[in-house]
Amino acid sequence: MDTLHPFKPPFHLRHPFIQTVLASLMRQKAPDHPMDKNAKAVVIDAGKGVKLLGHYSKSSENKALLILIHGWEGSMDSNYIQRTSRRFYDKGVSIFRLNLRDHGDTHHLNPEPFNGSLIRETYEAVRKIAKEFGQKLPVYLAGFSMGGNFTIRVAREHSRNKQMVPNLKHCIAVSPPLHPKSATEMMDSKLIIGKYFLDKWKQSLAKKNVHYPDLHPYPSIMEGKSVMEMTDRIVASTSQFKNTDDYFNSYTLGPKDFEKLKVDLTIVTSADDPIIRPDEFEEIPKGSKLKIFIQKYGGHNGFYENLKGDCWYFRVFDRVIFG
Repeated sequence: MDTLHPFKPPFHLRHPFIQTVLASLMRQKAPDHPMDKNAKAVVIDAGKGVKLLGHYSKSSENKALLILIHGWEGSMDSNYIQRTSRRFYDKGVSIFRLNLRDHGDTHHLNPEPFNGSLIRETYEAVRKIAKEFGQKLPVYLAGFSMGGNFTIRVAREHSRNKQMVPNLKHCIAVSPPLHPKSATEMMDSKLIIGKYFLDKWKQSLAKKNVHYPDLHPYPSIMEGKSVMEMTDRIVASTSQFKNTDDYFNSYTLGPKDFEKLKVDLTIVTSADDPIIRPDEFEEIPKGSKLKIFIQKYGGHNGFYENLKGDCWYFRVFDRVIFG
């Protein structure tokens, strides 16, 4: 895998904003794709009464199981998830696209709202998906953006937990924020990107308010003028965290989180990511189970090689799954 050629997009696709926008907005025109036709909705019991929804698409060849986790305010139908899952479904890999809590119109399933600390339910969901749909297959987990942060933590928990994810062979994290507070600050500093996520989060909390209006003061929270201000408000509405820094620390990743890994982990990120600082990855200790690819270009979740939807990170997935 170390011999992969660096990502060098054509000049007109090099700007990080273009790469980032393409990742979220460039839809693949394949509504009748076999993966979508064969998708089966599955509600996963993630423990302690938590329910998470996903879609399982079994390939006729069934060479492996690839579990995909989207980013914050994305869903199992996000463009980057669809683009990746269709690509590898076509190569004979069965796909499970998992929605995190309160993503993909699942706001009615659980009373308490989503937050980045919820690794226990996510790990349990991945473990049960692998057990039920992976069976004797090799299992791969990949996450994008915040889903990449969750993927790294799943790899960590798998390495420490007695109840390991069955047949888990490799985890891939694309554009994962290691320091969520820094990512939030950078997000807010980018006018268009900040407004995009702010609006998406407000829409999500508005849906939550319809189903569970008495748990949190959602109308007041939604008056926040930035993602950080809304984070401050929602943290203040619960006793789960001491303050906003305590909340961010609950899913901040440092050197110790990468020690003694028992599963291979590959990170793909870019030096020009508009919301993640590349120097975050310099503090991660090197290890035989860990590979990090920092590309000069790529934006956030992008890595578009052309406008057909071919992405450089597909090459990483190919090497990981097929060797």
